[in-house]
Amino acid sequence: MPDNKEKNKRPQVTLKRRVTVKALVTENFKEYLRFELKENVAESQRRLDEINAQKENPISVGHYGQNAEQEKAQLEMMIQQAPSQETAISDLELDSYFVQGVIEGFVTATVGDNLYEKLGALEIKLKDGVIESINIPKPGI
Repeated sequence: MPDNKEKNKRPQVTLKRRVTVKALVTENFKEYLRFELKENVAESQRRLDEINAQKENPISVGHYGQNAEQEKAQLEMMIQQAPSQETAISDLELDSYFVQGVIEGFVTATVGDNLYEKLGALEIKLKDGVIESINIPKPGI
């Protein structure tokens, strides 16, 4: 005889949803961005040095190709853009929100759920890395 829980169990599916992460601009946040930029520039420079050394090494010349040239160009561009990114960080207005990125989250939907609410816009607001609020706008449907 089937269990009553199994009889009442509705089909469900796990879906991906996009979550916007916004950070409140504070002096600490600006320092974090500057630190990340400095680390990215240093890592790009290390990788660029590796590519250049590989290009000069006769043993690895065969491995050096178009992909390495493309990566080298991207790394050089990133390093060249660092000063303008530093300026953009300095120009961020305190107490405004900065879209830090979009991440994917998962949600379970079952028969009877409002799919618009399940997959609708979700926004997480941070202050110095700490979640301050999670906003789930209700659709006007």
